[in-house]
Amino acid sequence: MSTDDHAEAFDEFDQWRRLTLMVGQLNQALEKTLAREYRVSLPETLVLAELRHSPEHAARLQELAARVGLDQSSMSRLVTRLEHKGLAARATCQHDRRGVYCMLTPEGAERGEQAEARCRAELSKLLRIASFDDRWAPLVASFRFGAAAESAAA
Repeated sequence: MSTDDHAEAFDEFDQWRRLTLMVGQLNQALEKTLAREYRVSLPETLVLAELRHSPEHAARLQELAARVGLDQSSMSRLVTRLEHKGLAARATCQHDRRGVYCMLTPEGAERGEQAEARCRAELSKLLRIASFDDRWAPLVASFRFGAAAESAAA
């Protein structure tokens, strides 16, 4: 490995390390806000958002797990928590009895909409604050620039 290769690998690793630290801190702050104000976790909020934006406010558990980055076991436990809170319900697929769907309840749709809006506002505030910190500013700039570029392309 040449010196240039090593320097590039170090830069990528260092950036990745900073990114995971920043995301971890953002997630912790969002978790506190969502738990305090809506009694839902960040992963629960992400699932509620996915369901809100899905046709008929429902999705197969397997597809939902892939869309939010959870394994099937974790998704099953999360849906059980949502069921206990009255925010979601399970249903068997009409066409394939092996398939299980997760559907929003009316309360789940309402609380999910509120939690997602609050999450978006809080994330925007946290990123604005992070943009003034030398450790995070380059990451925040590339994150925001990438999001703006995707919006413009759409």
